[in-house]
Amino acid sequence: MRYSILDIIQSQNVRVILILGVFVGLAGFVYLTPFVYADKNNLDVSSGLSTQIHVGKSEIGANSSSDTNASSNTGSSMSTEINSNTNASVTLRSQDESHENSHAASNESESHGHYKNGYEKISANSDDEFTVQSERHLYKPGDNVTLSGSLYSDLISSIGNVTAVSIQVADKDGNVIYSGTGQINTNGEYNAEFMLPIDAKNGAYTVDVNADVSADVLNALSLKAKNSLSSSTKIVVANYNAMKVNAEGKDFDVDIASNSTTVNNLNFDEQNKKLSFTVQGDAGTKGVTQITIPKSLLSGDLTVMIDGQAMAQSDVVETANTDTDTTLELNYHHSTHQIDIVGTNAVPEFNSLASLVLVLSVLSVIVLSQTRRLGIR
Repeated sequence: MRYSILDIIQSQNVRVILILGVFVGLAGFVYLTPFVYADKNNLDVSSGLSTQIHVGKSEIGANSSSDTNASSNTGSSMSTEINSNTNASVTLRSQDESHENSHAASNESESHGHYKNGYEKISANSDDEFTVQSERHLYKPGDNVTLSGSLYSDLISSIGNVTAVSIQVADKDGNVIYSGTGQINTNGEYNAEFMLPIDAKNGAYTVDVNADVSADVLNALSLKAKNSLSSSTKIVVANYNAMKVNAEGKDFDVDIASNSTTVNNLNFDEQNKKLSFTVQGDAGTKGVTQITIPKSLLSGDLTVMIDGQAMAQSDVVETANTDTDTTLELNYHHSTHQIDIVGTNAVPEFNSLASLVLVLSVLSVIVLSQTRRLGIR
């Protein structure tokens, strides 16, 4: 016996299955919709991909404990001009070597999916007897800054018992914004933490650290030994700017802070799951950029590329990873560079799946409506 499609649909079991399909489809659509349209600020739909951040000229000192020279004037602007003075400088560890290695590391991109959440610890040695480093290279006003360092064992032996260091932090104009101490443990290591003022100026801040020794001990030391009793580093303070990218007809905020002269050409390639932007600064200086990416836009294993080559893992640090965002800190030599951040998950994937569920649900409703119209029970 031959049955038409309507005869099959007339079956009570088939109708039950269709009804369940409608409910499952609608439930799936409701569940997936927040992933499609959610971003942390519930932004209105608009398109503006030509936003630029102007952050002035910068000089970044090489990784030397005694390097304190850096100066620049920096302004910051979005679609409306926002002016600020920024001396954008920072001490970066082994920056020359790591950046050169990055251009030979294009075949290592698969291993860059999970970046470390901190920089490699610098330990004092015979060449660098007194070290200091910051947890990150760039901070925004109001952030907590964590410092750490160590004294070489031979240095401690030469000066006798030393239990503390004095710490002083000054902005680019020489204004002291923090003075404090750090206790030295039995391994010669110390730590300190302070909060940047909420109104801290953009620019490079100098961190000076000195070993606390008595005047009698200091006077008995040679000039070389005296010079070994201090160390310094630099950090960059910069405000974040919200730049917009468009995906599937919706705008997403991507927060960027940088000491580069300009950050522009922010674009999102939906097909390749790639977020791209350009940085520019004076050749011979070093740059640092922090970027916060909404996971509703791009997520999964992220790989950072500079001018088409995978950046060295030592130049990329994951400073934050929350349920909604990922923040990366990128270090590079200044000139003009294109930065690409490639993920494994992007918002269009969710949108396509949600659309498929919606289509299936609508078709199920149409079939049921037709059976009722034809009087099939």
